[in-house]
Amino acid sequence: MGQRIYLIDDDEAIRFSLSALLATMGWETQTYDSVQRFQESEPDLQSLNGCLLLDIRMPGKSGITLLENWQQMGSTLPVIMMTGHGSIDLCRRAFKNGAFEFLTKPIDADLLLETVGAALEQQKESQQQRESQADLQAKLATLSAREQEVMALIIQGKSNKEMARDLSLSPRTVEAHRASLFARLEINSLAKLIKIYGGLKGTT
Repeated sequence: MGQRIYLIDDDEAIRFSLSALLATMGWETQTYDSVQRFQESEPDLQSLNGCLLLDIRMPGKSGITLLENWQQMGSTLPVIMMTGHGSIDLCRRAFKNGAFEFLTKPIDADLLLETVGAALEQQKESQQQRESQADLQAKLATLSAREQEVMALIIQGKSNKEMARDLSLSPRTVEAHRASLFARLEINSLAKLIKIYGGLKGTT
């Protein structure tokens, strides 16, 4: 699914004007008049792709309450907070809970477009990073227990002879495991192994 902007604001005029402005950039906007309506329409937050424009003060569940539970709910969408009644305390609470930006109404058009563009780019990069991480973990899962042991020792800087001694194997067997894990991980050098997999959880 392509990126989409999710706009939650109880003011119909603001929903209309911001949607029209965002459309000038070719962005698709889905609007909601309350947090409750948004949650009813989008139960699977983890599948959403884009960013959220969220008014802080609304009847029913407030925007700041949604933000405070946002990460616990499993969403990675950047959240841009909007308010016509900003305060230092609200601003602090928003950023403490992971807000991407805090905008005060009336919102400057150029600033809004710039902020949304940056949020969409951040979300795209984060999504690509998560997909890359998942791919690396999937390749790691194909290694045998012995290959994982050899890999951990390689990353520690052990030589074939040292690994053979530590694992009670012959150097030739260690070399065979090393060649096999390189093939499974689709890499061709020690430098790539350390760079790509050295920091991944489960490799040590």
